[in-house]
Formats: sequence, C-alpha cells, structure tokens
Amino acid sequence: MRTDPARQLARFVGHFPDFRVFRRYQQMVWTLRAALLRRAAGVEVGADAKIDSCFYYPSGLKITMGAGVHIKRDVRVGCESDYRDDAALEIGSGTEVLSGVRLDCTGGITIGKNSHIGRESTIYSHRHDTSRRDVPILQAPIEESPVVIGDDVMIYSEVVVLPGVTIGDGAVVAVRAVVAEDIAPYSIVGGVPARVIGERI
Repeated sequence: MRTDPARQLARFVGHFPDFRVFRRYQQMVWTLRAALLRRAAGVEVGADAKIDSCFYYPSGLKITMGAGVHIKRDVRVGCESDYRDDAALEIGSGTEVLSGVRLDCTGGITIGKNSHIGRESTIYSHRHDTSRRDVPILQAPIEESPVVIGDDVMIYSEVVVLPGVTIGDGAVVAVRAVVAEDIAPYSIVGGVPARVIGERI
C-alpha cells in the first residue's frame, strides 16, 4: 500500500500540543492541521475547521468536514479494512466532535450541521451477525448499516449509537444512552435502550 506523505505529515503535526492560552500559536496549529488534511487523499476540510491534537483516521477513508467543524482531542475514526472502499465520514458545518469520540465508519456516518457529539461517545456503522451457532464467532459475517445524525442534534457524553440508526434534526440524547432505534426529530431520549423521555418545544 502506498503511503500518503500529506497524511503522514498531518499525523506528525497532529501531535503538536494545543495551548489555547496562546491564541496565535493555537490558531497557527489549527490552520496548519487543516491545510495538511486538505492535501491528504480523500479528505475535504471546510474553512475555519479546527482539528485538535491526536486525530486519527485510516488511509483511504473518505472524510468531508464542513466549515467551522471542531474536532477535539483524541478523536479516532476507523473502519473494517475489507470494507474501506465504501466507508465514509461526513460532518456538517459548525458541528463539534468532543474528546475521546470513536467513529466506526465501515457503513458510513453522516453528521449534520451545528450538532454536538459528546465526550467518549461511540458510533458504530457495522455489526457482526452472530445469530448462527454453526458459524464461529470470529468468522461471523459483517453487516454494514449507515448512521445518519441530523442538524442541531445534541448527543451528550458516553452515548453509544448502534448501526443503522437515524437521529432526526433537533433531537437530544442523554448521557450514557444506548441508541438502538431511530429517533424522531426534536425528541429527547435516554436510557438503555434509549426511549423518549421528552420533547423540545
């Protein structure tokens, strides 16, 4: 597999420390990281995007970030290697992805505009079909199911979103919820599995 020099340099710069108290330094680092990511194969980054340190993603993954996206520290994006041709991540303008988030993009993840993905949350877009006894667990086939998160969505910390879920515009997901089914627009959900507990008015 060929290495992508721009991606390698972006990874190197990605380890530069963030010092928000030194505004000029921090802005320079954000600008440099975004510029290097724009040069990497398959990556599009909008104006004024901010990428904090330790942002990891596999080579060959298609990534699109809108203007003003902020990716906080230690966000990791991955996908199953055999499915890399179909894997993709799209993040709409103004969205924030907080520290420690894990994004499995095997089946594709789309996040809308001005949304919030809370700390240590995990979004899965594939699962293993473990229903058959005659198929060993380690050989269970993969099933891809894209995840779609709308605009103006608030996902709080440590939420798990399972494959195939659509979260409607304006929805709110409470801390540590496990989202296994679609969420209607402007619903407030919580629990394991997540259930409607309110509505934005």
